[in-house]
Amino acid sequence: MNYYFLLEDETSFIKVLPHWLEHMQFHCTRVSDITQIEENNYILQSGQGVTQLVTKVLFDTIDTILVNPKKIDKLIVMLDTESLSKAERVNQVWDKIHERYDVTDFDFEIMVFVCQPCFESWLLGKPGLYPESVEESSFFYPYYVHYNIENEDPEQMLVPADCNDTIAKYHFHYLHDLFRYNKMRPQYRKNKPDYVETNDYFNGLCRRVYTTEHIKSFKEFIDFISAEKVQESTIT
Repeated sequence: MNYYFLLEDETSFIKVLPHWLEHMQFHCTRVSDITQIEENNYILQSGQGVTQLVTKVLFDTIDTILVNPKKIDKLIVMLDTESLSKAERVNQVWDKIHERYDVTDFDFEIMVFVCQPCFESWLLGKPGLYPESVEESSFFYPYYVHYNIENEDPEQMLVPADCNDTIAKYHFHYLHDLFRYNKMRPQYRKNKPDYVETNDYFNGLCRRVYTTEHIKSFKEFIDFISAEKVQESTIT
């Protein structure tokens, strides 16, 4: 099986995903171009943001797969929901596809996954990040009193009424300042997400989703990868 991962993300998730696939013992090896595809390979590409993804890069990617038949078995599109619901974001992608293509002619499958509302929402799910107490004078105190990410689902965290951030920006700022408050090194930055790449961080997220009903969009994705591993082992 060969896979083409098309991610909205330009910085953090696209750097982290290859490490997470290794932690999941994904059976495929990454290659840089579709012409290098042989067997059990995957390609990872950025959609350069949601607007570019759904208006241009998605079409370019599908066209590339179509002119290289029998190379790709599954195109995996991944993007943030941000202010939309999961259904609205997924339908947006499919509506764009159906505007241009007759998918019954495709020799590959398309699957759409979301980070709800964004990648940093998944990262907030690692157990043990939320402090037991925070002094009122701390820069982190407004986040602390706004939402308890340890007990409540990070995916459901809204933006405070007095904050002008988008939901994705607020979740990023919450995570960044949480790392800063906990004196975690390196601190979380989109272009340098080293710490969240680790096996320990990934396993923490997995423990969260299999012991609670939280970060369901993350669980959907890792359940998919696990199922693909089982299918491949059955075939071989």
